[in-house]
Amino acid sequence: MNKPDALPDELDLILSDLNGIPRGKTIASKTLTDSEAPHLAEAIFFQTIMGGYSTALEKFDANDGDLLMLPDWSTYCQTLWKPGNVGQVICETKDQSGNPIAYDPRNVLKKVLQEYEDIGLIPIVAPEVELYLLDPVARDDRSLQAAAGKYGQSEFGGEAFSLDALDKFSPVLEEVKAMSRDCGLELSAIVHEMGPAQVELNVHHGEAMSRADQFFLLKRLIKGCAHKHGLLASFMAKPLLGFPGSGQHLHCSLLGKNGNNQFKLRRRKAPPVLRHFIGGLQKYLPQAFALIAPNVNSYKRFVRGLSAPINLEWGYDNRTTGLRVPFSDPEAGRVENRVAGADANPYLMIASTLACGLLGLRQELEPSQPISDDAYNLKSTFPRDLNAALNVLEQSDDLADLLSRDFVEVFVSVKRTELRDFMRTMTQWEVSYLGSAL
Repeated sequence: MNKPDALPDELDLILSDLNGIPRGKTIASKTLTDSEAPHLAEAIFFQTIMGGYSTALEKFDANDGDLLMLPDWSTYCQTLWKPGNVGQVICETKDQSGNPIAYDPRNVLKKVLQEYEDIGLIPIVAPEVELYLLDPVARDDRSLQAAAGKYGQSEFGGEAFSLDALDKFSPVLEEVKAMSRDCGLELSAIVHEMGPAQVELNVHHGEAMSRADQFFLLKRLIKGCAHKHGLLASFMAKPLLGFPGSGQHLHCSLLGKNGNNQFKLRRRKAPPVLRHFIGGLQKYLPQAFALIAPNVNSYKRFVRGLSAPINLEWGYDNRTTGLRVPFSDPEAGRVENRVAGADANPYLMIASTLACGLLGLRQELEPSQPISDDAYNLKSTFPRDLNAALNVLEQSDDLADLLSRDFVEVFVSVKRTELRDFMRTMTQWEVSYLGSAL
């Protein structure tokens, strides 16, 4: 897609860091030329959630150099929640020799999608994400609080699927819907979830890269709208203890060269290609777990019976499993990955899901038998914490090759830096219990 004929006065050039946080720069649109791409510090991909940098920077970018930002105009839209005349566009990243930056999450997804294109398949995905609307956070706060709705009406959980409960947050949610329409973001549904002030947003299904871009932009829009209304939109996996965490689900199917869905159900059962894809998820998602549960808090979400899966069992229309084949028209056959947390980077969540499924297709892996009972009665098979998940990712072979070994090394380095910082902090639990009891 070509650059629009008319651009606003200012333009946000954005990309996703490893944590899924929008980074970039705002430029005067008139300074953008076709002859020279804007520059940005490559160190952005080594940046931790705390703002520092991982030790991998010394190996991959010792001179702290610049990368090139090439606007992908198919992603262009306006930042309607910001004052003034400002647009935004997601940029592709390349090094100064014109090679894609291997540890850019968007390039990781692009690499996986090229593998599918090479075998004549087009992944179609539909993302869903849950989030909490919270009170703004002050530096010394020791806990997060669910926001009150209109007229100061507080919630205490248990209002899943309630339209009236959803209406309590209509000022911000109506603005999210209106701005999504105006920005061309295909938001298909909003649902009130189980927790207080917890909602789920669904993006209409489509080609994987376009959905990842839309998902990335939608999360930015939601945060911007919430801020306008004095709220914090949090995609933290487990912000409120005692209530369900927030997940990021992904419905996946594959189109063949003829445009037909390769996951089309046969007599309501999964065809071989869908079974192999599920088999790949069961075998390789444990290796990719750090990419879909990327923070220390992520592992608090996997609580038996609290709406998050605890294993990679699969079943037909079974929401207790990590992998679900939804009830649908056979033509719409698909599998839903219910494991990832809302805190996962959208590009990496989609890339890792599709990479694991592709390995299952290549190796014709058969999954376990589908279960129709409660999967919470079975044992948990997930890594216990982020450190364990990083160890498995670091030792992966086929998966690392598919995603890029440089990317895996940088990602692990960033996350280990964050872990070290976390271990140097004192938690409220330590202060409350160990400080007085020991």
